[in-house]
Amino acid sequence: MFFAGMALGAMAGAAFGIGVMCCVVAGKREDQQMEQMRIRRKKQGELKTIHFRDMEGLERFSLLDGESLCMIAEDGTKEIGICRFVDERQVDVNGQVWEIGEFLWQMERRGIQVYPLEIAEKKKR
Repeated sequence: MFFAGMALGAMAGAAFGIGVMCCVVAGKREDQQMEQMRIRRKKQGELKTIHFRDMEGLERFSLLDGESLCMIAEDGTKEIGICRFVDERQVDVNGQVWEIGEFLWQMERRGIQVYPLEIAEKKKR
């Protein structure tokens, strides 16, 4: 029994060690990919600013390319959207390209409040 317990313990320890090593390797790869993306962005120049203007042309807020906004529905559900610069009039929010004024109008029409993530976090406090 003693040897069976030792063998089982050794196998469990080895499996745990292999699992930890896989996590470390995967984390290292992810870090390398993120660093490559950061370097690529730096090479492309300054991050673009996305100006969220309503249909009348009034600027509500602005975000840098890659920053997040918070969308809060009337029932309190919250969704975080990652914004990507397309051009001066269009923005990509979570993979969907919108004309900026149309995006703000649609969100308002649906009763969804839109804020930069930092402002939404401050309101929560």
